[in-house]
Amino acid sequence: MTNKTLPLTGEGNLVESFDACPYPIASHDHLSLFNYANTAALALFKTSLNDIIGVHSTVSAPDFAQQERELLLATVTQHGYSENYQGTRTTFDGTLFQIHNATVWNIIDESGHYHGQAVLILEHTYL
Repeated sequence: MTNKTLPLTGEGNLVESFDACPYPIASHDHLSLFNYANTAALALFKTSLNDIIGVHSTVSAPDFAQQERELLLATVTQHGYSENYQGTRTTFDGTLFQIHNATVWNIIDESGHYHGQAVLILEHTYL
């Protein structure tokens, strides 16, 4: 859809490739509950897989960035994806950081059913 390839390594299965990717990749389901985060995303958000899975993804943005986050997700829902996104996010310990050059996309199965959204973050800066 974006005509971009993901920066994945190896020829293993897709989950192993996502986990080994040096860039943060995370997703939430149709209820906006986190359902995946690779090793890089867990490090960026300063959390563990056990602590992030099932948590509402609104926790990833500080209060002042919630409206902008909702606008981004609505845009992605309508258009399928958004590229070159930047915005302020927060780690699980409260540290703020800026993401740059992120791509957010809808997760759609072969039958066209919507399952949530995912993000690939190519750059970030802790504030």
